[in-house]
Amino acid sequence: MTLKEIAAEAGVSVSTVSRVINKSGKSPAGKEVRKRILEIAQRTGYTPNAHARNLKMHSVRENGNACRSIACLFAQAADIGSELARAVLVKGMEEEARIHDYSLKYSLSSLDGFLPPAFDMMANSSVDGIAIIGSSLADTDSTGQYLCHLSQRTPRHIIYTGFEYLDAGLDQIVCDGQRAASDAADRLILSGHRQIAYIGGRGYSVPFLGYCASLKEHGIPCRESCVKLVPISMEGGYLGAGELLKSGLSPTACLCSNDVIAIGAMRAIREFGLTVPGDISIISMDDINVGQYLDPTLTTIHLPLAEMGRMTAKILIDRIEGGHHLPMKIVLPYHMVERESCLSSDAPD
Repeated sequence: MTLKEIAAEAGVSVSTVSRVINKSGKSPAGKEVRKRILEIAQRTGYTPNAHARNLKMHSVRENGNACRSIACLFAQAADIGSELARAVLVKGMEEEARIHDYSLKYSLSSLDGFLPPAFDMMANSSVDGIAIIGSSLADTDSTGQYLCHLSQRTPRHIIYTGFEYLDAGLDQIVCDGQRAASDAADRLILSGHRQIAYIGGRGYSVPFLGYCASLKEHGIPCRESCVKLVPISMEGGYLGAGELLKSGLSPTACLCSNDVIAIGAMRAIREFGLTVPGDISIISMDDINVGQYLDPTLTTIHLPLAEMGRMTAKILIDRIEGGHHLPMKIVLPYHMVERESCLSSDAPD
């Protein structure tokens, strides 16, 4: 008999069964539920894993309380931005977890978009919950189904955090990245720009969809020659902008999928003897700290990365503690940060 089978017969979650059998003081189960679970366990001869229990008994803090932990797994680098941006999100998770006396035990990346190996490692560890950051599939419906499938493979609680909505019965912390990128492109179009290039991460990309949607809405064709998909790095932005300019194209503006790519692009533009924003306006997404110290300073979309990290940890821990049971979806806002790299809306093209 397994915990999952006991849970199915008792009509409760696997985590509730685990807490009752392991006599967790934070079990949300009532007296009748506990009695039903213990009767099923006794009748079926269920015996807890002695090794796992021993590890749990020794995993305590100095104050004698059980050491609880969460983990985060980045499903796709291109969805969340640069390493600098991901570090901001992770720091937010760590700070919030610490407030609740939890630790962030793991932070891993699945750069090829294939989750199971890293997910299984986390699921088989002693963590109490797992945050999946970003999507691993091009189709959001498929991603939602995939994450629901993963959640059924483990008693660990799971939350999704990213820049697109999923049709899934999971807790979600979301900022609408496609709408944010579309607003960034709108900003350029309203400035009078029509030759707008795009430089972004390879593969499936929410910012790229936003760029295309904005151009289509304004009747501007989305030309393949104006798009460069590059590694998410300053070098990637530098090479992407260089290829655009060497090809003979004359874009008057460029949307970069994140600030790191924009920094590289700005250097390439200067090396071609052009100026930002005099010849080419640059707008990007993330709003990492370095953007305000560039020359010119970088106009960007502020994505609430730190707050996304804090809310991810807060909602995940609340789920672990039994504070809520229905799936929650929290949508966080973004906003434009106007600086010097983009001509103002009343400036000529």
